[in-house]
Order: sequence, then structure tokens, then C-alpha cells
Amino acid sequence: MNHVIRKSIGMSLGFVLALAMGVPAGAADVVGISVIAPLSGPYAAVGEEDIRGTRIAIEEKGTLLGKKLEMVAIDDENKPGVGARKVREAIESKGVMFYQGAVSSSVGLAISQVVNEKKAIYLTSVGADEITGKGCNRYTFRWSVPTHGAVQETVVPLIKKFPNAKRWYTITPDYVFGHSLLNNAKDVFKKYGIEHVGNDMHPLGATEFTSFYTKAQASKADFIVFFNFGKDTITALKQADNFGLKKRAKIVVPWSSGTMDLIEIGPETAEGIYFGCQFWHDVDVPLTQALNRTYMAKYKDPINYPAAACYIMTKLIIMGIEKANSLDPTAVVKALETMEWDGLTGKEYMQAFDHQTNKKYYLLLAKGKKDIKGPGDLAAIISSGKSFKAQAESDCQMK
Repeated sequence: MNHVIRKSIGMSLGFVLALAMGVPAGAADVVGISVIAPLSGPYAAVGEEDIRGTRIAIEEKGTLLGKKLEMVAIDDENKPGVGARKVREAIESKGVMFYQGAVSSSVGLAISQVVNEKKAIYLTSVGADEITGKGCNRYTFRWSVPTHGAVQETVVPLIKKFPNAKRWYTITPDYVFGHSLLNNAKDVFKKYGIEHVGNDMHPLGATEFTSFYTKAQASKADFIVFFNFGKDTITALKQADNFGLKKRAKIVVPWSSGTMDLIEIGPETAEGIYFGCQFWHDVDVPLTQALNRTYMAKYKDPINYPAAACYIMTKLIIMGIEKANSLDPTAVVKALETMEWDGLTGKEYMQAFDHQTNKKYYLLLAKGKKDIKGPGDLAAIISSGKSFKAQAESDCQMK
């Protein structure tokens, strides 16, 4: 983590770049776009990638409506109360009205309530369906596919690919995001006649998973589903490899960080595991190719999902402001609600009724070391698709 990012940890508001340069975030000649990220704890590595992606988008644009564009980083500490408090303070004392980020669904939901009250703009990529479901509001937008779509585009294709794999075991983090994935999976299991032979809950930052594997093995599961994310996924899969779990069952991780996870896990461990992901760097999409080149030049690795998500969410805020030709959040809301764009997964657009981005989701199969041809050639795309609830099925009642 570089020096500027380290300075944010422990700061009451974490205005990293603005403070480092001595520029007030709410100055008349500056437009501040905030990235909300956990810069400590189990998701700290993800938070660093959030900063990187945001910085690329800010540097790429430079100025907006004749004003200097600045990144404003807020360390949410992966705590809903902390994230909500810091955003409220940033709005009230610094006049920052544009936000994106948060890794934890509970943090994202808490921030969503604050921006709705204060009429500020918030884009997020958290997973819980509630953010664009029953908890939706006029000032919150989501770029990532919800957990419903992630399960539909990973679990369902694998059920169809392996029709004799009828016994599925799940390992779930015990918080909003994990419960949302699990509930969607249970619906799919019921629909397709899958026997859900067991589930284990674990806390965020768990260090021991092997007791779960003993139970999964005893259940004679055909598939084991890891609903965790970030460091938890990496720890769980490394222990699964040591346990020899891949020899006994197929493994799927419906929601991953893409290359970030695959690099950390390593091809020896990841080989043969299925991963779901919002974004993949190696697709024939012009914006993705250009962004990957920029990221590779800066950081020597292919770009991952967290960095890409914060890049595109920052870019969408900028595009919304330009379309509205205004820094008035109410005008920007109207602009965002009707936007279509050439995105990181191809053609993407914002669903006006729930503020959910309509985009692809990918199912990947990790390659073994012998099959990797070069940097970033870590997995093959098995399938991709879109699964979203229609307005008539949505829990969102936009006001």
C-alpha cells in the first residue's frame, strides 16, 4: 500500500489525495469524487484496488465542467456505522456530494441511507439484493450484478453442465452478502431438484475451514459452493487444496475478485475451480482492453474486478455530471437513470425502475500452470449472461 493510502488509515474523514495536496475537498474550483473503501482488516487488499481503479479514472479525466477533479478516499473500516458517519461528515463539512465504493453490503446499505437523506449521489458494487431491491432509493445506483444474477449465471449453468451432480454443500459468510447468495441458491436448488446436503456459516476473517470440509466430505457432496469473498475465499481455498477437497467434489466460487483471487491463490491450487466474476480483463471489449493496458503499465498485473468496478463507477459519475451539465445531484440522478454506455462488459445501461446496471456476469474455469500462456491467462470463460428481475418481480419501490 503506498504512502498516500497509508495516511488515510486512522484519519477521521480519510480525505487522502485532497489533504495530501492541501486542497479542500469542497473548494469552489474542485470537484471531489469519493471512493469508500476498507483500508484495514480482511478486505484491506480489496480497498487498495478500489483506490487504484478510482485514481485511474480521475487521472484520465483531469477536469470536469471546468473544475479540477480530485479523488477523496474514505476508509470505512468495513464498519457500517463508521462508513455512514464519515460520509455524513464529508457531506456536511466538506460539501462532497459524489460517492462510489464500499466492499461490505452492510456498509453500502448504511451509506445508501445517508446519501438518500442528504441528496448526494452514490454508486456501489456491493452484492446484497436489497440495495436495488426493498432498500432502493433515488440517489443510489449499482454497477455490479446482484447476488440473484450471480447465482443464476454460475450455479444454474453448472447444474445444467453436470446433470448427475445432485448433491450440493454450501459454505457461507455470516453477514448480509453471504445470506443473500445462500437464499438465492436455495431457490435455484429447489427449482432444479438439487439436494442441499449441508451448509456451514463462518464469521468474516475466519482462519479455519477444515472442519467444514470433513462434514462436506461425509455428506458425499458432488459440488461445494464457497459464498465468501476476498481474503476469506483465498484462505478457504488454500485449506481446501491441502485437504484434497478437489479430489472429492467440484468447487465453485460464485462471487470472486477475478484475477486478484487467482493470482493470490496460485494456479496449482485454483486449477479446475469455477469462479463467478463481474468482470474479466481478457475480453474483446474496447474499454476493457484500454483499461487493462493502463493498469498493466502501472502495476504489472492484469486488472481485477475491484479496481475495474471503482474505475467504471467513477467514470459513470463523471458521465452523469457531463450529461446533466450540472453538479446538482438531482439533475445527475435524472441523467444516470437514462444512461446507456459502452462499458467493461460490452453494452450496459441503467434500469430506471431500480437503478441497477444491466450487464453481463461471467463464469470462469481456472487454468492449470501448464495451460497458462502468459500474464493474465489464468482462466477460461465458460459462459456469460444476464439475469435480472423484471420490474414486476422487483422489491424496489422507488420514491
